[in-house]
Amino acid sequence: MNLKLMLCSVILLCVMITSPGLITVYAQTGDPVVNAAGEPIMIDTAEETSSTSWWSRQPKEKKLLYTTASAAALIGIWGLGEWDYGSAGWNTAHEGWFGADSKYGGADKMGHFWSTYALSDGLTGLYKYYGYESRKANIYAAFSAWTVQAIMEVMDATSETQGFSYEDMVMNTIGALTSVLMERYPELDRKIDFRVEYVFNVKFNSLFDDYSNEFYSVVLKADGFDCMENTFLKYLELHGGYYSRGYDTDEVGKSRNFYAGISLNFSRLLNQNGWEKTGKVLEYLQVPYTVPKVHHTLD
Repeated sequence: MNLKLMLCSVILLCVMITSPGLITVYAQTGDPVVNAAGEPIMIDTAEETSSTSWWSRQPKEKKLLYTTASAAALIGIWGLGEWDYGSAGWNTAHEGWFGADSKYGGADKMGHFWSTYALSDGLTGLYKYYGYESRKANIYAAFSAWTVQAIMEVMDATSETQGFSYEDMVMNTIGALTSVLMERYPELDRKIDFRVEYVFNVKFNSLFDDYSNEFYSVVLKADGFDCMENTFLKYLELHGGYYSRGYDTDEVGKSRNFYAGISLNFSRLLNQNGWEKTGKVLEYLQVPYTVPKVHHTLD
């Protein structure tokens, strides 16, 4: 179920991070606008106001509300058409956590954490652009992301195939709080990323529930440590992660696995060569097939 919102998170994340407006700084002062001779220039504010868009005239509080409501509405509309919303009364799903008998072996729980975390970070950038200072933007963004997830879970409760999962809501909450933690402690954010990697491990099953092709990882970045700055090690990362296989397809046996790996820091390489926006996206998405892994199965 979580990959549905994960797709929304990836799209929203990429749009917000790659938007030129998110890296534009606006300075506002109370000084009059003057010409080269130092004489005040009279501006027709009525004409200026009429030429701006409806959205640009909205206060940041309304923009925040509209953004959250729009995200929830889009998921609801999609769910009505694709996820059989409204097909049942209140339906509670008992999916379990990371056990062998859980719905997806726990991969979906990692997806809920990552989705809410990534969406919170993406909305933080957007809310800063709206005019909120950094800490307040992040708190509001985390709450918006959590609210969208909560609304989706409530709508899932009206579906015969989905159902409300309190386990999902716990992971959503942890994801939102992790975003707040990273914003509050930048030095920690420099050192750690949370990423998802999509590979073609088995035959493509479904874009929205293809857990047998996913890896979820916590990444320790050497360039987050000042002592590594003047060494080649600054380009390296250590990965530790989790994945499940066979819970969403009959082609392989079911398994739950931990893994460890090492990779180049592609985000760093892109940033230092002027590709800051793409580099930012790669703090959340791992380039496929770039992490040699050692595995340990739990089954």
